[in-house]
Amino acid sequence: MKRPWSTVALCGLALCGLAPPAKAQVNADALRANPLRPGWSGNLETSLAVTRGNVELFDVGGAGRVQWQSLYPAQTGLPFVSQRAFLTVSGRYADRASTAFVSQSFVHARWTAMWHRHVGTELFAQDQSNQFQRLQARVVAGGGVRLVLVHRPELMVWAGSGLMLEYSRIQVADGAADRPETWEPRATTHLVVRVAALDGRLLLQNTLFFQPRLGGLRDLRSLDEIELLAKASEVVSFGTTAAILYDSDPPTGVKTTDGRVLSVLKLAF
Repeated sequence: MKRPWSTVALCGLALCGLAPPAKAQVNADALRANPLRPGWSGNLETSLAVTRGNVELFDVGGAGRVQWQSLYPAQTGLPFVSQRAFLTVSGRYADRASTAFVSQSFVHARWTAMWHRHVGTELFAQDQSNQFQRLQARVVAGGGVRLVLVHRPELMVWAGSGLMLEYSRIQVADGAADRPETWEPRATTHLVVRVAALDGRLLLQNTLFFQPRLGGLRDLRSLDEIELLAKASEVVSFGTTAAILYDSDPPTGVKTTDGRVLSVLKLAF
């Protein structure tokens, strides 16, 4: 008896994890199993689902990160980051009966320079699109200060705050008064708490972002994401991510709040 396409798709999703969902806000500080590895490193995530028959579905996505970093010599406990540069990309496309319902992409680059073990600066740039939130392009560039608040094997806490300039281009809904293009300065603040248990084999991380528009505090975007990751080995990790995303002033026809829960499988190299 042949195995149905739907069963194959479900097995593929279970093995590969789910790709980043199609939301406008994306967490570039996602949980990593080995955050203090010196030199070059990276990780990959992927997903593929194909069904045929009563349900016609094609869903493909993936994410990747490549990074280089140097560390301060460890005196006692964990070493501290000295310099870090990384590039992360993700994308997803899905259609049902040849009609697309997900189409999104995300690229983020960042350079972190820790001039002191606990204090440093960051420069970043990103580009993203999300067809089904009417976002054709959002380009961001900015910088700020990074603070390491707690740095222990079982608990790491860091935060950052800065300014960024954002360019957005949207597909305006029929009859809506939205501006098709905007240039906006925004503040950006984030707080990350990472907890390790079972000798680092079980990881929990919560990331909170706030990005209000300068001169218009009622225009606020926020992201609260909690991640649970279990390390099967130094290469393979799997877990679950849950997030709440909020945009107080989305394009006409787009809801202000989104929730998501997804399974992930990460390959580190």
